[in-house]
Amino acid sequence: MKPKLLFTLAAIYMGLVGILLQASPNMAFGLSPDAPASLIAKLRVPASLFLAFAVMNWFARNSDASSARDAIFIGNTMAFAFVAIGDFLITIIPGAEPSGWVFVVIDLFFAIAFFVVGRANMSTVTK
Repeated sequence: MKPKLLFTLAAIYMGLVGILLQASPNMAFGLSPDAPASLIAKLRVPASLFLAFAVMNWFARNSDASSARDAIFIGNTMAFAFVAIGDFLITIIPGAEPSGWVFVVIDLFFAIAFFVVGRANMSTVTK
């Protein structure tokens, strides 16, 4: 897979997830309709990081090999891996929605893809 395609797919996915988490946190986080407004506001803060990663990936899609792009590959690998672990832990809780497995698989795919593509496209610049 080419880095441009991976960055583009990740930007679109993270942008859509970020918009969903911002626009409808009750549905996205499985909250009851009477959830406190303060809780919803607190959940929107970390959800905004999805939008930040989406913008970063969108602008990185046309970048040349550099230590900055290497850092973006590593950051994405770590972010998707940690989100996949979090989604997995949430999904195995008794009574959890089985649809959570979809996000576990998607996030795991992105973590592996960023690791493999990033490793194959690391810059040769040494400083």
